[in-house]
Amino acid sequence: MINSRLIKYLEDNRLLSDNQFGFRAKRSTSQAVHHLTNYITTNLDNGMHTIGIFLDLAKAFDTISCSLLLHKLETLGIRGEQLLLFTDYISDRHQCLKIGQYTSSDLKNSSFGIPQGSILGPTLFLIYINELCSLSLQNGVIMSYADDTALLFSGRSRVEVYEYAQNGFNIVSNWLQKNLLSLNADKTNYILFTMRNANISLTNLNIHAHNCTYADTACTCPTLVKADHVKYLGVTIDTNLNFRKHIELLCTRVRKLIYVFKNLRNVADYKLIKQVYLALCQSILTYCITSWGGAAKTILLPLERAQRAILKVATFRPFRFPTHELYTACNVLTVRQLFILNVVLHQHSVLPFVPVPSDRRRKDSVCIKPQTKHAFAKRFYVFLGPFLYNRLNKVLSIYNVRYKECSKMLSEHLVILNYTDTEQLLEILT
Repeated sequence: MINSRLIKYLEDNRLLSDNQFGFRAKRSTSQAVHHLTNYITTNLDNGMHTIGIFLDLAKAFDTISCSLLLHKLETLGIRGEQLLLFTDYISDRHQCLKIGQYTSSDLKNSSFGIPQGSILGPTLFLIYINELCSLSLQNGVIMSYADDTALLFSGRSRVEVYEYAQNGFNIVSNWLQKNLLSLNADKTNYILFTMRNANISLTNLNIHAHNCTYADTACTCPTLVKADHVKYLGVTIDTNLNFRKHIELLCTRVRKLIYVFKNLRNVADYKLIKQVYLALCQSILTYCITSWGGAAKTILLPLERAQRAILKVATFRPFRFPTHELYTACNVLTVRQLFILNVVLHQHSVLPFVPVPSDRRRKDSVCIKPQTKHAFAKRFYVFLGPFLYNRLNKVLSIYNVRYKECSKMLSEHLVILNYTDTEQLLEILT
């Protein structure tokens, strides 16, 4: 009850940053990755250079200062008896050390950390780091899911975006130090995003994990590691945003399930097998698919083959069984169709996007299609969301239906499409 009232107070008064996606209703890791890729795509399409710094906080929940947390609660308007309640909950917690069967006899009073596994713990953590997501960074933005935080900066040149990233990172480092949070510099990586596959040398572009003059040649402080790809909230993001590495990892995960279905098919009927498929396999395929599902056909093909291998094994189909007949018999969507379904459903959930004023054109153009400067951007939701929604709305008239009905209509329409028809929906990608 206390946590519910606290969350309601924070949400009703809009006290939490919009860039914080963790432990909040109607927000998820998928949305966090979705917003991150949209920011990068938009800036690259506009000709801006973009750097992403992915922070690794060392034991974030265990290093929270109880006194600072109480001060932050008071700053947010929680005072009087309510503040005393939280003071009693947070303060005077004792800890002991246990190694094997031996437990220390002395109990030590701890003034750091919040109870993990508790209902209030995640909400109190959001309050503690809320200021971090609201820091003002020049040409930069902070996106966070709990303690998984990414700093994104854009600039007209590589030198300019580096300066923005260095200055912004210094601001974040200062905030972390003042709030007694530790940054693990060895595990904090940064990526320079680019549309091209050129091997860009960044010998002189090192982002230091401190505030000294980074041009100082005598500096011996550790620098952040430049990476070609980084895993953020379960999605492997690479420097070119082609998601090749992520899809390769998905293929490995999906193919490991073949053994499960090879054994399950001998003891279960298809209804149960399909339920297991949806729970184990399709859940892997659809996670954050609005961010990576627009990858090139050649990159996506191995994942589609892995999906088909699962279906053939589960239903005793031969190796060369026709693809379209396989999906029709199993009544499941292909990877591409899952991408289309999730993109259109996400667009449906956020409408009105930019509704066309004229009712006469409403059916043809519910959303105004964003203009892009490069074909690169046309593989991502920022363009495909309005584009696919308009295209399917012409056929199915989904604009005025509820979310569940929209999902049902789209699924029934997509499942009967063959490979060619599905790709025609995405002909803008070719």
